[in-house]
Amino acid sequence: MTTGCDIANSDNNGPKSVAVNMQVQTSTAAKFKAINLDSLTEIKLLVEELELESVSDDSADFEVEDLIVSLPLDGSPIQLTSQIIPNGMYDEFEMEIENEDDSSSVSDPDFNENGNSYSIVIRGSYNGEEFLFRSDKDFEVEMELNPAIEISDNTGSTAVSINIDPTGWFVDSQGNSLDPSDPANKELIENNIQNSFEAEEDNDFDNDDDNDDDD
Repeated sequence: MTTGCDIANSDNNGPKSVAVNMQVQTSTAAKFKAINLDSLTEIKLLVEELELESVSDDSADFEVEDLIVSLPLDGSPIQLTSQIIPNGMYDEFEMEIENEDDSSSVSDPDFNENGNSYSIVIRGSYNGEEFLFRSDKDFEVEMELNPAIEISDNTGSTAVSINIDPTGWFVDSQGNSLDPSDPANKELIENNIQNSFEAEEDNDFDNDDDNDDDD
């Protein structure tokens, strides 16, 4: 299953649900940036699990399986899922991006080749040369939600928005560029990817941080 559609408007008068949205969003606060979005042509993730954890140690799983996420590089948000969640207070969100050992369950051949399975596929150009970077690492992205999300009969539908800034993926802590085609850079690039995810509650379904102070 592949997702890449734009987010539709949500009716707050309908069932109480939580949507999970994702978008590429560059940060002006990044210390070093080595690659711009114009040089990236494709970012795909294989999402195995999405989960909200409540303050009472219960959890709510979003039912996803082998969800191939193709991220729009123009910054357009997409919706990964929207499901009814039990009432409660949820203060942590977890997303698992994993390679799939059972290649027969993944239709995209980019994630399986010669017996190897991958969790992330990235294409682009580096110093004028096209590259394909694939990771077989399992990424467990845990993000605290502050304030916590409240789901009750008195609240409307809400969303968790996941922002990803890829401009720092191919650069080290000193600002030196990392060639994505060099296997020696693989682990550092994977760490950069791991650290590039941020989550926030978005009650308005507009992918603007609802925790920002009003001007």
